Amino acid sequence: MATVLDWRRSDDPSDYVHQAVEGLTQGQLVIVPTETCYIAIASALREAAVKSLSDLCGSDQSPLCILPRSPEESSDYVPNFSPGALRLAQKVWPGPLVIQHANGSKASTIDCLSSQTRNAIETVDRQVRLWQPGNEILGYISRLFSGPIVGGLPMRSRGILTEVTGLAKAEDLLIIDNGSIDGIGAPTVVSIDGTRGRILDQGVLVLEQLQALSQLLILLVCTGNTCRSPMAAALMRKKVAERFGGEADTVPVSVASAGVSAAPGDPASIGARNAIRNYGMSLDRHQSTQIHPYMIEQADLVLVMGHRHRNVLCSQWPEYSDKIFLLAGDESEISDPFGGPAEVYEHCAKQLDRHTSSWVERLDPSSVIRWES
Repeated sequence: MATVLDWRRSDDPSDYVHQAVEGLTQGQLVIVPTETCYIAIASALREAAVKSLSDLCGSDQSPLCILPRSPEESSDYVPNFSPGALRLAQKVWPGPLVIQHANGSKASTIDCLSSQTRNAIETVDRQVRLWQPGNEILGYISRLFSGPIVGGLPMRSRGILTEVTGLAKAEDLLIIDNGSIDGIGAPTVVSIDGTRGRILDQGVLVLEQLQALSQLLILLVCTGNTCRSPMAAALMRKKVAERFGGEADTVPVSVASAGVSAAPGDPASIGARNAIRNYGMSLDRHQSTQIHPYMIEQADLVLVMGHRHRNVLCSQWPEYSDKIFLLAGDESEISDPFGGPAEVYEHCAKQLDRHTSSWVERLDPSSVIRWES
């Protein structure tokens, strides 16, 4: 009979975590909840446990998953983990996404494992699946367990496992029961090859979500979001389209703008609209946006017009200060043209044109994934 630990009724949940870590160390399979379903995990250092995990998950046709503790740890298992794959993992993990990636190295952690274990983890052409599921219980276990962990979906042929009652009679299982999970679906399995992405197994995340998550998001910030940042965003969109090919709304780079003191819904100033027309663009439909925390969180690069803007953002969101920069590469201010004559707006537009070109040239195309339909 399996050992079932009811997480909901535990007086000391840390004791269950320690039992799970001890079970993994001794070669036991552990069933844990994630945000979408229950999964089975085992120590990659225990060959017999990995074999039992393969049997339980029916993974003859698809490899088991390595469970890194963070996106950055993926490079320990796949040293050539691409920049695009890393960016996607950083945005989704912990979450319902399995990334399959080629292991082009002979010096990874995987190559230190037994041949039988490697066969359970790798495909014949050395593809490896990596996944960091979302659940605090698994997070506690992975932080305490020192070795590599592999995981899989039990009984996948009969659908994802959303409750553990069907495993209670299995032998040599340690089950952490956290009740029934609302089965929103299995994790999505994708293959990433350099800058190309392809869905292998449709799950919770659909193509449109993956495309949005994979986009490189650049955020331009000024004060009221009616002059400098909308002009800068328009210029950068045009240059991004030229750099990556296609129209601005089809390339995997997104450009947005906002203001630290914006009144939502205001149009671009007349001066800004007139100045940007000289570059073949229009701000007639622009509406100002007040900066929100999720915008800073999701942005890959935040470019501000002045030191005050950077100070405001870094003081409110210090955890994101390493991606907030002045648009001017020489750390100079780009003065606010609001209320000035036409020549002031035109001078500002020339500054923005020069500095946005510099940033677009620095964008790394290798970090952007294009998805096959």
